[in-house]
Amino acid sequence: MAIAIERSVVAARRVKRYRARRWVGHALTYLGLGAALVFFLGPFFWIVTTSLKGNEDFFASPPVWIPSERSLSHYVGLFTRSSGARYFMNSLTISSLSMLAALVVSLPTAYSIARWRFGGGFLSAFLLVLRMLPAIALIIPIYIMYKLFGLTNSYLGLVILYTVVYIPFAVWLLVGFLRDFPIEIEEAAMIDGCSRLRALAQVVVPIIAPGLAVVALFAFIATWNEFLFAIVLTGIETKTMMVLVTSFTSGGTDAFFGEASASVVLGVLPAFAVAFMLQRYLVKGLALGGTKG
Repeated sequence: MAIAIERSVVAARRVKRYRARRWVGHALTYLGLGAALVFFLGPFFWIVTTSLKGNEDFFASPPVWIPSERSLSHYVGLFTRSSGARYFMNSLTISSLSMLAALVVSLPTAYSIARWRFGGGFLSAFLLVLRMLPAIALIIPIYIMYKLFGLTNSYLGLVILYTVVYIPFAVWLLVGFLRDFPIEIEEAAMIDGCSRLRALAQVVVPIIAPGLAVVALFAFIATWNEFLFAIVLTGIETKTMMVLVTSFTSGGTDAFFGEASASVVLGVLPAFAVAFMLQRYLVKGLALGGTKG
């Protein structure tokens, strides 16, 4: 009887220790997540509040975290005095066209690599090596070539460049999605009378649509956030939002912090909007590329 009681006491202590360790583990997990959220979202919160402050609050001591009188004057000034609407539309147009062009070019390329091993392993490795090249190593020859062909300060020049730069990464992603796609479904469609192209368009593409959404989102965000090519190859008519942000903060003591913060907020919103519209496909797309059939 005494042995049974002692065992029950030991078991109860073990259960208490297990619950205590589990509680501590959960607490540390949530504490780490909270710290990560503060670390990553804190600067964006500061940018948003700065865009709503008056000029007298920028250098106030102690700092004004949340302005008592919030104003949209910096956003109005961004669109009325700084041609913000033009630069916003430039970024939106260039990013959207580059995203569509990257999808149109990378899909057949990835399909040929996945189905027929086109180029063998060399082509896949070569595409990844191209992606690793730093932009600073390409900017001088690209600028000379664009100047020669008259492609500077034009939508066409930037769309072509961004498409070529992003294609290696897009192809690499799509090859994984297409290799996981069951080839038996495609062969069944061709037995029913579909051509190879029709089977790709009507059978393969609808099923791997989540993967295409992932590629489209990455292409849009990468193009929207690109700065080096945009500042070198654009003029007054084709400047993008990322170039506009730097123009507000490069004036020393005359920096326009309110307009700069407003431009950052507006620069982030389209990426959030695209991610929100494609969120139903993102998880499926990432899972599709991570499973093996």
